[in-house]
Amino acid sequence: MSEVSVSENSKFTLSLKSIITIVIVTSGFVGQYYVLSNEIAEAKRLPESEISRSELDLKLQLISKTVISNAEKLNKIETQIEKIEGRVYELK
Repeated sequence: MSEVSVSENSKFTLSLKSIITIVIVTSGFVGQYYVLSNEIAEAKRLPESEISRSELDLKLQLISKTVISNAEKLNKIETQIEKIEGRVYELK
């Protein structure tokens, strides 16, 4: 392996292409920083959510009841399908 030593007399060069790439990438990061900070500031100015905890709980309860009701309906439909399949099988 070759050893690299860095001292006061060391020189390193960058091509124009490398310098332009570094400037573009850096400016991209700076631009994204300002966009993000503006979005954060705007989000702070927006009103808070108008849904209270109790309203959310009521909506969740309604959703749960609906899901359970749909599950019961599906079970009834499955039972009916099984009966129909049995009758069709008997007719064959």
